[in-house]
Amino acid sequence: MTDFLAWADKVLDAATKLKKVMQKKRITSAKAKCPMCAEGFLHGRLAGRKQHLSMWCDGCTVQMME
Repeated sequence: MTDFLAWADKVLDAATKLKKVMQKKRITSAKAKCPMCAEGFLHGRLAGRKQHLSMWCDGCTVQMME
């Protein structure tokens, strides 16, 4: 159980950092290096009036929707 919580903490941390940068730059789509795997990129999209984040990695199994 603690392994899952540590993994989820890393995913949430990456998502909040990505969303904060995207909102600051006023962009709706971005790409950044994935902190969980070495070869993949995190893709993020902000959607809607409330700017909900949809994030996924093309190199590992990380996915998150706000």
